[in-house]
Amino acid sequence: MDFSTARNEEADLMRIVAAAQGIEIRAPDDAYFSYFNSPYIGHSLGTAVDIYPRHQEWGGPVPAPVSGRVTRIKKLHMGSIKPFPTDDFDYGIALAPENAESDIVRVMHAEPAVREGSKVDEGDEIGRTIRSRYFNYWTGPHYHVEAMPASNFTRSSKSIPLDVRMEIEPHQIGTAPSNIEMTITEVTDDHAIGYPQEDIHTEIGDLSGLSAQDASGSAMGIIDGGLSHYQHGGVFGRYNTDVGEIVCVANNQVGTAASSRGLVTYFRRGPSIRASIDGIELRGLSCFLYPPQYKKRGMPQLILIPKRYGGFRHLLEDDSSGTLRIEPGRDRIRHEDRHES
Repeated sequence: MDFSTARNEEADLMRIVAAAQGIEIRAPDDAYFSYFNSPYIGHSLGTAVDIYPRHQEWGGPVPAPVSGRVTRIKKLHMGSIKPFPTDDFDYGIALAPENAESDIVRVMHAEPAVREGSKVDEGDEIGRTIRSRYFNYWTGPHYHVEAMPASNFTRSSKSIPLDVRMEIEPHQIGTAPSNIEMTITEVTDDHAIGYPQEDIHTEIGDLSGLSAQDASGSAMGIIDGGLSHYQHGGVFGRYNTDVGEIVCVANNQVGTAASSRGLVTYFRRGPSIRASIDGIELRGLSCFLYPPQYKKRGMPQLILIPKRYGGFRHLLEDDSSGTLRIEPGRDRIRHEDRHES
C-alpha cells in the first residue's frame, strides 16, 4: 500500500458542508451529500454527514475533509456476509485538524492510503471507498464524516452536533404530484436513477433536491432521507420549524417535525409512503442534496430502490421512461432497514 498522500484533482474545489466547534468540514464541489439518509445514530443526532464523491466508484479516491494530521487508524471487523458484494473490513481514520486542541474528525468507509502520523491537506487523498457490510445494497460509494473528542474515537454517540451553513433562501421550483413521469438513465442490481420530466424540486444556491411541503402545501425546502425505509429524515430550507409540524412529499405526509436547528428541520417518520414505478413496488426513494452535476434538463436525479437486491432485472432498462407513483403506505420498517445505511 502506498502511504504517500496524493492530491485528488477532482477535490481542488471544496465547499463547506458543516462546522463543529470551529472545525469546518469540506466536500468536493461536485459531490452530493446527506445528513439524515442513514439509520445510524450520527444521522439521527445531526452529528454526521455522508459525502458521495462524483466518481461514484468502489475503490475511488476519498479526499481529506480537513487539513491536519492522521492520529489514529482503526481496522473494523464487520458482521455477516451480505447477499451483495462487500469488502471484508471497514476502517476509521482520525484526523486532528490544525485549529483543534482536543477534537478530531473521523472518516469511515475508506481503506487508508495514509498512515498514523501523516500530515494531510484538505483535498489530499486519504483512502479509497469501500463497500462496507454496514451498508445495504442500495448504498452508493461514500465516506462518513463526523467530529468528536479524540478520547471518544469509537463512540458515535459522543459526536459534536453539526452546524449547516446555507445563507441563501430556498426557491421551490415545483411540488411533486402523485404521478411523476420519469426518464430512467441507469438501472443496476442496487438501484435505478431517474430524472423527473417536470419540476418537483427545490433549490438552495447551487444545491437542489426533492421538494418538501407543510400540511398547507407551502414550501419547506429540500428533503434529505430515505422514504420511507428509515425512521427519520431532514428538510433544509425553513428556519425555526415548529415541533409537531407536518412534513409532506407529493401531498402525502412523510413525517412530523421533532426539532429544528437553524434552517434544518429534523423529522420522525410517519406515516410511511408507498412508491412504485410503472406498477413495480419500490423499497423506497433515496433523497439527497445535489450539486448541478446531477441535473439533466434542469432536474436533479432521484434514486429508486428495488424491493430486493437485483429486483429491477428484466423489469426496468437504461434510457427508458416510466411513471413514478407516490401514495400512502403501510407504516412499518423492516428489521434490516433499521441497521444499515
